Amino acid sequence: MFLTADQIHANIRWLLANASAPVQYLTHKYLLKDDPQSEAMVELWKGVQNSRAAEDIFSRQNEDGSWFSSGDWGTAGYRHKSGKGYTINHPKFVTTAWLLPYLGEMGFTTGDERIRKSSEQMLSEVSYPQLEPGVQAANCCGLNGIPLRAFASVGMAGDERIQGGWDWLLHCQRSDGGWLHPNHISGSPHPSRTQGRYGWDRSCAWGSTFAAQALFYSRRPEHIPALSRALAFLLWHLAQKDETHIQTWVYHGHNIVKELLMFSEAGVNMRLRPIPTLLSWLKGYYRPSEGMFRTQGKPIPGFTRHISAIMKNFQALYGPTYWETIPKVSAGILRYQLYHLVEDDWLTYYLTRIAQNMLI
Repeated sequence: MFLTADQIHANIRWLLANASAPVQYLTHKYLLKDDPQSEAMVELWKGVQNSRAAEDIFSRQNEDGSWFSSGDWGTAGYRHKSGKGYTINHPKFVTTAWLLPYLGEMGFTTGDERIRKSSEQMLSEVSYPQLEPGVQAANCCGLNGIPLRAFASVGMAGDERIQGGWDWLLHCQRSDGGWLHPNHISGSPHPSRTQGRYGWDRSCAWGSTFAAQALFYSRRPEHIPALSRALAFLLWHLAQKDETHIQTWVYHGHNIVKELLMFSEAGVNMRLRPIPTLLSWLKGYYRPSEGMFRTQGKPIPGFTRHISAIMKNFQALYGPTYWETIPKVSAGILRYQLYHLVEDDWLTYYLTRIAQNMLI
C-alpha cells in the first residue's frame, strides 16, 4: 500500500494548514470533494486569484492574451530564426499553449476574461487538416496535441471550434496507443536528422505524453478508449526500462507523477509493473511525522534553486552526465515539467490524490 487512510488524512491536515492558496483550493475540491459553488469555496477561489503564482503568470500576459515570457516555468523565449516570431506553442515552455495548463490546474477556466482572451487568441492561430477516411494524416506527432491540452485544461474541450483537433488526434493514434511523427518511422522518405529519432517502429513517449494529457484534461466520455490506449502505451514504455533509471521525475518525456495521477484516475491496475517501483521511490520523500512529502532535507527558497538542487542530487548519485544520458532531459524541460509539482505543497497534494484514488 502506498499510503494508509490515516496517512492520507494527516496529509490533508498538513495541506489545509500549510499549502499555498491554489493547493488549498484544490485540496478542498479534489480531496475533500467540497462543492465549488459553496460560500467557503468561493472565498478560497478569491485567494487563488490573488495568489503569487497567478499574479506572476498573468503579469506577463500580452495585450492580445498571449504569452511568450520567462518565469519560474522557463527561461526567456526566443524568436524563430526564420523571422516568424512567436506562435502559441513555439518557443517551448513559455508561450500560450504551454502556460494555460498551469492556470487550468490551479482552477482557472474561460470564465475568467483573461483566460477567454488567451483562448480566443489561440483559436485565431490553430488549424487542423481535413482528414479523409482511410488516409493517414501528413503529420501525426503527438506534440501537435499541445494546443488541445491547453484548451482542455481551461474547460474548452467541448468547443465545436476545436472538434477538428480532436478528430485529428484520434485519427493519428497508432496501433500501440501512442503517436509518432512519420519522419521517425522506419523507411520514411524524409527521415529525422535528430540522432536516435529515426528508424522507430513504436510511438514516441515525449509526444504521446502530451496527447494523453490532452485526452485526460478533456474529461469527454468518448475520449476514454483513446486515453486508455495512450496510458497503456506510456506504461508499456516505462516497463521496458531499467527500474532504477525510471525512478526520477522526468524520463524520456514521461512526467512520472502526472502519469501516475492519470493511471490512478483512469482505473489502471496500480500493481502493474513498474508502478509499484515508482511509488516506492516516491514514498522515500514522505515525512510521516509531518504528514507531507519533501524532495529535500529542508525547504529551499526559490523554485529555480530547488530544481538546481534536485539536478545536483541525481548527478551526485549517477554521475555528471545523468540528465543527458539516462533520463534524456534538458534543464529547460526539467524546469518546465517540475513547475507546480515538486514544491512541498504541490507534491504532497498530487501524491495524496494518487493515494486516495488507490484506496477507492
